[in-house]
Amino acid sequence: MNIRYLAGIVLTLILITGCVQPQPDEVLLPRTEISLTIKGEVVMEFVPTTCQIGYSSERYEFRLVDNKLRDWVIFRSDAKPTDVGQHVNATLEYTSEDSVKTLKGLVFSVEKTAPDGTVWLWNKDKKIGIIIKIL
Repeated sequence: MNIRYLAGIVLTLILITGCVQPQPDEVLLPRTEISLTIKGEVVMEFVPTTCQIGYSSERYEFRLVDNKLRDWVIFRSDAKPTDVGQHVNATLEYTSEDSVKTLKGLVFSVEKTAPDGTVWLWNKDKKIGIIIKIL
């Protein structure tokens, strides 16, 4: 084989793997923990011994906060997310390593629900998955 042919194969593989984007079937739906995932990376996850969760049915607001109040996720939507296929407009606020991030005007689709109030939501544009619990 010549070197150009091998270089072409390597370049094609790099481009293909670089273009693969996280999908809800891969990074969101297999998860069972209340959590926030962005582009396939877990940003925060509920740990019962070190975190608290809350839900306001008046404001459609879900909160995940660590006990030291250093890290949190706040998900506010314009409607109660209850039905698979439903879309809600939302604002997402969360802490990162060095700042607080606020993303407004996000549209999330309800991908899955459970009888205990757990809801799996996905934002296709920014590849954000969040699992919340409506208490």
